[in-house]
Amino acid sequence: MNATAARSRVEITAQRPLTRVGRVLLMLVTPVSVLNPVLPHLGPVSAFTGFSALFFLYGILHLQKQQHIGLRQLIVLLCVPVAAISLAAVVNSFNVQYVFAQAVVVSGGAFITLGMLALPHTRDLIRAVLLGWLIASLCTSLFALIEITTGRHFGATYLDANPDATKLGVVTVFYNPNNYAAFLALTIPLLLAGAAMTTRKWLRLIYFFAAMVSVPLMFATSSRFGLATLFIAPATWIILRLRSHVTQAIACVFALVGAILILRFQQGSAAGDIAPIQASGSYEIDFLGLQIPADSSLLTRWNLILNGFDMMAQNPLGSGPGGYTVTAKAEGSSRLTFNITNPHNGAIEFFTQYGVLLGILAVVVTVALFTLSIRANSRYEKGAPERALASALVCVLASLPLILTMNSSFVGVPHEWAGFATCAAIGIHLRSRRGAAMAPEQIQSDDDAASQFAPRADQAKSTR
Repeated sequence: MNATAARSRVEITAQRPLTRVGRVLLMLVTPVSVLNPVLPHLGPVSAFTGFSALFFLYGILHLQKQQHIGLRQLIVLLCVPVAAISLAAVVNSFNVQYVFAQAVVVSGGAFITLGMLALPHTRDLIRAVLLGWLIASLCTSLFALIEITTGRHFGATYLDANPDATKLGVVTVFYNPNNYAAFLALTIPLLLAGAAMTTRKWLRLIYFFAAMVSVPLMFATSSRFGLATLFIAPATWIILRLRSHVTQAIACVFALVGAILILRFQQGSAAGDIAPIQASGSYEIDFLGLQIPADSSLLTRWNLILNGFDMMAQNPLGSGPGGYTVTAKAEGSSRLTFNITNPHNGAIEFFTQYGVLLGILAVVVTVALFTLSIRANSRYEKGAPERALASALVCVLASLPLILTMNSSFVGVPHEWAGFATCAAIGIHLRSRRGAAMAPEQIQSDDDAASQFAPRADQAKSTR
C-alpha cells in the first residue's frame, strides 16, 4: 500500500470521534425535518427551528481542524449569505405571509448544513445521517398506511386551501402528495446507500425493506414527476454499478422512454383547476416555434418558469424569501397560470429570491457534487461501501431536475434542506477519502489502523 495514501487516510480519520450526543443529533436531522408539521411548536418556534439552532451550536462547539476541501468552502460560501438574507427577513417580516415562514425554514436549513459541515466527515457521521433517513422513511410509511386504510390525514393538506382540486394522492405529513413524492425520490437511493454502509445484517434488511415499501407508496402519491424518478433513478444505478455497455444502453433507453411516457400521458391538472380535465389536451406550450401539447398542470408550470425569468430580469439581486409569490400576487402576469402564484420550480425559486449570483453558486455546488460522485463511483471497487454511497448521490442528483419541480415551494420545505445537507456531507466524505481505489477489506483495515491514533477517553483516564 502506498505509504503517503495510507498516512492521508489515517490523518482523515484520526480526529476526535463523534460523541453519543452528536450521533443522536445527526440521526434526528431528517426525522425532525420531515415530522415538523406534527411535532410540538412553542409559539412561532417550531421543532425544526429549535433543533436547527441546537444542531448548529453543537457543530460549532465541536469544530475541528479538518482536511482542506474546496467543496466545503463553496458550500459555506453559499449557505452563509443565504442564512443572513433569511435571518434579515425573519427580523423585518414577522408574520408576513409567504415571507416569514419560508425565511425561518431556509435559515434553519442553512444552519443545519453549516453545523454538519463543522463535524468530521467520517463513516460514523454518514451512517448516523443515513440512519435518520431510515427512521423518517419508516415513520412516514406507517403514516401512509394509516392514511390509505382509514383516510385520516396527518396535519393540514392542500385540499384545505384548494377544495376544488381534482386529484389527491397520499399526503402523510407533507401537505401535498408531490411533497411526499419528492421525499421518496430523495430517500430511496439514500436507503440503498445506508444498506451498503451498515455492518449489521439485520439493519441492512430493514434498509432494503424500507426502500422496497417506498416504491408502491410513490404510486400512491399519484405524482407524475415522482413516478418518472422511478425510471430515472434505477436506470442511473444500473448504469453506474454495471460495466456492460449493452446493459447501460438498455437502462438509458428504459429511463428516457419511461419518464417521457409518464410525463406525457398520465393525466394531470392544476390544483383548483378552472378548466374541465377533459379539455386539458387543448393546451399547448410554445417552445422554439414548436407547439407542444400539454395539460393544464404542465402549462402552468411552464408559464411559472417564464414568469420567473421576467422577475430575474427585473431584479437580478433577488426579492428575498417568499419573493416569487409576493411579486406574482402584486404584479400579476399575462401568462395563464390558473391563479397559481407559487413557483413550482426550485431552481427558479432560488434564483428569483436569492439572486442570480447565489443561484449560479448553487449550480456550481451541484455540478461539483455530481462530478465528484461520478469519479468516486469509478474509483472504488465493486463491493466498497463508498461506491454505493457515490452511486446513491449520483441517482439523487440525476433525479434533481424532477425533484425541483414537484413542490409548490422547494426551498421552503425542511426535508429538502435535510437532503441538501446530506448530499453535501456525502460529497465531502467521498472527497476526503480520495486516493487509491480501495476494496472493502482495505477500507476496514485502514479504519482500524486509524482508530489507533484517535484519542480515547479511557486512555486519557489511565494517564491521569
